[in-house]
Amino acid sequence: MSTNDERLKLLREDIQRARAEREAQSTLRTSELAGARQGRDEATLERHEDIMSQLKTMRELLSEQRESQAQRRDQTEQRHAEEMRWRGDTLRQMSDVQAALASLRDERRADDEQCAEERVRANSEIERAVKEMSREVAETREQFLSVADELQEDSARRHEELRHILLANASARESVSFSSDQA
Repeated sequence: MSTNDERLKLLREDIQRARAEREAQSTLRTSELAGARQGRDEATLERHEDIMSQLKTMRELLSEQRESQAQRRDQTEQRHAEEMRWRGDTLRQMSDVQAALASLRDERRADDEQCAEERVRANSEIERAVKEMSREVAETREQFLSVADELQEDSARRHEELRHILLANASARESVSFSSDQA
């Protein structure tokens, strides 16, 4: 009976050790995913701040250009030709700014799509980890059931052996008692 207890104790220790390893792996995976996610979030925030700073600078430039344009409209006919040239320059700059804004919007859209893809990828990794843990739990459960069946069979076998021994002892006592009664 003590060997079964020892086997049971060893199996329980193995299960505890397996659980601890699984938990450590899960914690490691979770921290790795969190670290990667935090890095992406920080990079996205930094890009956002850069874009906002550039937009502010561009707004200030546009505001200054509007003021300059208003002053030039009030100037004399002598400066009219110069004003037309300046307006052409301003239109080119605005076109460049619009192209830059369109480019920034495209980059932002691409960043958003990449973040969404990374979220989907992270979710699939989490689902895979959950499935793996579920499989391990099912295997551990099967092992427990197998050990329980073995212990139950062993207990039944020992019970039957003990019953036969007790019957043999009772029969022997009865035989001895019968022999001593006849003598």
